[in-house]
Amino acid sequence: MKETIKKETEKKAYAAAVYLRLSKEDGDVCDEGRKEESNSITNQKRLIHDFLKGRENIQVFKEYVDDGYTGSDFLRPSFREMIKDMEAGKINLIIVKDLSRFGREYIEAGRYLQRIFPAAGVRFIAVTDHYDSLTADRTEKNLVLPVKNFVNDAYSADLSVKIRSHLESKRGNGEYTGAYVSYGFMKDSSDHNKLVADPVAGENVKLIFRWKLEGMSNGKIAERLNALGIPAPADYKRSLGIHYRSGFQKSLYSGWSPVAVGRILSNPLCKGLVVQGKRERINHKIKKIVAKPEAEQSRYRQKDLALIGEMQFDTMQELLKKDTRTNPGQEGAYLFSGILYCPDCGRQMIRRKTCHKGKQTIFYICKTYNVEKSCTRHSIKERELIALVTEAVKAQMQILTDAEEILKTAENTVAGMQSFSMTDTRLPELEKELAENTDILSGLYTDREEGILSEEEYEEMKNFYAGRCEELKGQIGKRREMSGKAGEAVREARQWLCSFIDRGSLFSDIKEEIRRSLICSIIDKIWVYEGKRVEFSFLFQDRMAEAYSRCGMFKEIMQEQPLYEKGAV
Repeated sequence: MKETIKKETEKKAYAAAVYLRLSKEDGDVCDEGRKEESNSITNQKRLIHDFLKGRENIQVFKEYVDDGYTGSDFLRPSFREMIKDMEAGKINLIIVKDLSRFGREYIEAGRYLQRIFPAAGVRFIAVTDHYDSLTADRTEKNLVLPVKNFVNDAYSADLSVKIRSHLESKRGNGEYTGAYVSYGFMKDSSDHNKLVADPVAGENVKLIFRWKLEGMSNGKIAERLNALGIPAPADYKRSLGIHYRSGFQKSLYSGWSPVAVGRILSNPLCKGLVVQGKRERINHKIKKIVAKPEAEQSRYRQKDLALIGEMQFDTMQELLKKDTRTNPGQEGAYLFSGILYCPDCGRQMIRRKTCHKGKQTIFYICKTYNVEKSCTRHSIKERELIALVTEAVKAQMQILTDAEEILKTAENTVAGMQSFSMTDTRLPELEKELAENTDILSGLYTDREEGILSEEEYEEMKNFYAGRCEELKGQIGKRREMSGKAGEAVREARQWLCSFIDRGSLFSDIKEEIRRSLICSIIDKIWVYEGKRVEFSFLFQDRMAEAYSRCGMFKEIMQEQPLYEKGAV
């Protein structure tokens, strides 16, 4: 009886859709990601057409090919086109090589095969799985088919885990796994898992950093790059034959923008720090990308990649935090933008300009006073502030230069001694500060419970003091580890001072004119008190304090050494 029904039914004419799929993970995609038709697609096509030989009642309406698309979801262009044709009544039969070619997502595959296709009157055939919905009995539909779909889903999940583990292993070995490389860098022609500096784009990156340090805004840098005819990152990649596409680009040719300049200025790859695995998909079924914690990211240094010195790069990050919007026609931020603060209310000072009898005066006042009158003026003229800052910078640089000379003598001295140790006088200070911060941190919970702190204030202060405690613990651990190693400690302190002092053009013009790049390179904040008194908070104060501490320790030790003359440093 069943055989009779089969023969009678097969006389029905079918307009067939031949569906072919191959994913990147199947290992048969062309080099460099080009989605040309692969051999596996050809084999699928041949097998299906061999199956159709002699079945005159089945005519192929169209072949739908998704080459290079995963089977873990059904958001594939050709698959969606096939479903639209099915809904339009153009096809009533779908043929695939096997169920895994149709899809590897267990639930969605079952929904199509057991609900959507039957409701639409569409026959489904998986050739090598010997499944035909026309002749399948209840056991095949309700037991065998779900089990095969489940196995395919499990395979996809296992493959996803293996690929992720393989990529993490390569990153751990210092290999680059990204499809594209940031502007200024390229993949080594002999090893695509290794990065090298791009000789052309790398020079443009250095140029961008130089212009920014000279005080130019990101917008003006972008305008200058466009005026010089320098191709933007996307255009440059395509000029090299790289098949690069960006979701942000709206036209065939792009141009430099302030955002593109900002990305380059904040890219840690410029200082030789390779950061990978910053984001990941939730799992193989969900395409949503989430950010990974910094501790789980892959980070390693490749010194030969560095286009910019580490200290210069770190200085740039501080400069980017301070820079604000510029007025029309102005190339860069004002001299003290984002640096001046009122010590009473804690808000930034604002710049004001007055004209009296044709004479222009620029001064700064407290923002709170200017808006609400609830603080005092803290007013100071710009020319007076420039004079104070100039003197402070000169004094600071002289101190650093003197310290470097002391450490140079110390390094030469301890190099000729077999055993030499010194007591770290800064260590007790750090330990005391750690104890104080720990006490404050432990008391925050009580303050929140008693209503002294709001939930928002509690979280903010907890994060601050917890971060400071971790930072202090790191410093203390490092100093303890170096305790008694005078030569290594002095050498490290001197190297840092040398790299800070030898900043080239940043300090060469100080006698002529103080520039914003110089201010932002060594000053974090300037506090302006009433009566035109100012206080300076310098960048890298912990490192400077460490260098000064080494100088003090060396002088004390030298006074106790009978083999060396006093006053030698």
